[in-house]
Amino acid sequence: MLERFERGVVVAGEIGVASPRKSMRIDLVITELDTGGAEKCCTQLALFLARQGHRVRVIALGPPPPSTKGTLLRMLEAEKIETHFLGGDRWWKFPRIAAKLKRLVQEDRPDVVQSFLWHANVLSAWVVPRFRVPLFLGVRVAEPRTLRFVFDRWATSRCTKTICVSQGVADWCVNTEKMDSRKMLVIPNGIATDRQATEIALGSHQVPEGAQILLFVGRLELQKGIDILSQYGEDLLSRLPEHHLVVIGDGSMRPLLETLSCRPKLVGRVHCLGQRSDVRAWMARSELLLLPTRYEGMPNVVLEAMSVGLPVIATRAEGVAELLGEQADVQSVPKDAWKELFDRVVVLSKSPAERKKACQANLERVASEFALEKQLGKYELLYLSSVDDSGKLKRK
Repeated sequence: MLERFERGVVVAGEIGVASPRKSMRIDLVITELDTGGAEKCCTQLALFLARQGHRVRVIALGPPPPSTKGTLLRMLEAEKIETHFLGGDRWWKFPRIAAKLKRLVQEDRPDVVQSFLWHANVLSAWVVPRFRVPLFLGVRVAEPRTLRFVFDRWATSRCTKTICVSQGVADWCVNTEKMDSRKMLVIPNGIATDRQATEIALGSHQVPEGAQILLFVGRLELQKGIDILSQYGEDLLSRLPEHHLVVIGDGSMRPLLETLSCRPKLVGRVHCLGQRSDVRAWMARSELLLLPTRYEGMPNVVLEAMSVGLPVIATRAEGVAELLGEQADVQSVPKDAWKELFDRVVVLSKSPAERKKACQANLERVASEFALEKQLGKYELLYLSSVDDSGKLKRK
């Protein structure tokens, strides 16, 4: 049986004692810098490391994000963090992008490289090891694309460690993708717990001010169960006649939800708002977060909801139970248990006492287990422990 990896892997037995080195050159390589969970984590890590006195460079394989999706880039620019966009928007540009990444590493050699997402992991594994620089891969989702597994195993064989965002993802990497268990570490997502949600005017979005809101936030793709939401949405709202469904996000399956909103019994009760920057405010105003996802890593949207005390009803995809803790049985159902999922929404919507209990449990769990700086500090300690005082890769 696979030995389970320890949550919060920054322990002496795994990582060793941090070097007294005060400042490092750290490259963070990511596929793109549009708004998303991995992109947000990369940005938060860059800001944290820069504030600790490290020289940080963010390298995105793709082109710069459009202005409508450039929130994260603006955050980096405000802190004067160096950013590079390599312009890779097609697979056949791989050699050119690899050459650009190689040139960046060669001209200003980093002490450590951390990559995020599949394309960045593969490209970093191709380029970085030849410079004898510690490379940490970031695996953030248990994605069932078998064609990629061989590249994942190859990339892991060339890295220093593979950092998984949840125990569920680590188990997937070892058991399904057959990656080297000795290289697996788990560092969960974190979230700032001191942010205040702003007020929103529901009427400006055609949502009645007194409406009870069921909220979905995420990419409108098959992975997130958009087809399931469309299939069960009418029955759900017929059972909860005072409720409205608010959908925040964009993607290829948006037309399916817009069709749902046009059904005679649902006119004016399904609101597709697109991608928004005030998600936290909508969460603070909603009654439940609904997430019928098929697979995950550790969904940031659940963590966001918990941080404002919003109860969650989700499928028990990778990382969900680890986030919810003792409330997992109340706020989640097994994968693909679609009817049970929507039945659970109805039950919790009709039980203010259970919602209040879930709200308090979520707030307490986020504060105790997923404070943002606590999780980001684990990355820093890992990086510091990977090189010796002269900046060379430690041999283990």
